[in-house]
Amino acid sequence: MASFQILVGGFAIVATNGAEGGRQRVGKSEAVAFDVIDRRNCGSMQYACRDQSFGDAWDFCARRLLVTAAPRSH
Repeated sequence: MASFQILVGGFAIVATNGAEGGRQRVGKSEAVAFDVIDRRNCGSMQYACRDQSFGDAWDFCARRLLVTAAPRSH
């Protein structure tokens, strides 16, 4: 079975079996927690946050995207 992953901008939200299960990637129906991976750094996998609910992981990504998309004053 394939693991669950959703791409949100430069981030990937992946389903895991949580810290107790060794944080192995799992399908959506077996997910206990979700990790956010920062995909902007090519060649290295860096976790932005771990062991979140899906809603919290989604909000984390959305907030980061809003901050980078916000217009900057000159």
